[in-house]
Formats: sequence, C-alpha cells, structure tokens
Amino acid sequence: MNIIDLDLLVSEPIQFKIGGEVFETPSSPSTQLVLQMVAIENKVKKAKNAEEQIHLLAEMVSLLLSQGERKVTIDEVLEKFSPVQMKKVVEVYQQKMTEINTNPN
Repeated sequence: MNIIDLDLLVSEPIQFKIGGEVFETPSSPSTQLVLQMVAIENKVKKAKNAEEQIHLLAEMVSLLLSQGERKVTIDEVLEKFSPVQMKKVVEVYQQKMTEINTNPN
C-alpha cells in the first residue's frame, strides 16, 4: 500500500514583525479560514467607502494572525498596523499560499 504523506504540504509558519512584536501564523490555512477570507474579500469589493474597506482589511489580518497561539482582535490590528502594513500581511500570506499550492512536491 502506498501512503501519501500530506504533512509534506505543510510549510514553515509565516512570521510578521511590527514594533518589536512577532506574529506567527501557520502557512496551511484551514478550509474554514479560506471560506472566511473569500467572504471578506467579497465584502471589500462591495464596500462603499475607504473606512469600511480598511475595517474589512483589519478583519482579514485579525483572522490570519489569530491562527497562531494568540488571538488578535480587529481593534488591535487597527491600533498597531497601518493600512499599507495590513495590505502587505494579506498579500504576503496569499503569495505564500500560491507558492505552496503550486509546489510539485
């Protein structure tokens, strides 16, 4: 019998540093997280103003960073991250997911 080791698809955690604080998130999202992120992305597309878009972006970052050992609130994200930094967290995470999903190993 041939066993396919799915643990090989799991990569190193992704770390984000801001203000001397390091946030670690697994590089393998759960199905639930993926569905939540897609739902938020759809809301961002329909957002009527910049304030709503930034709040939704903070919600995405909160979800991503809360996969680790600690839970990160939306308010904490809004306090510690600029909109540019929030966009970068989402962008880096999405790039990492693409790399993992296209890796032939």
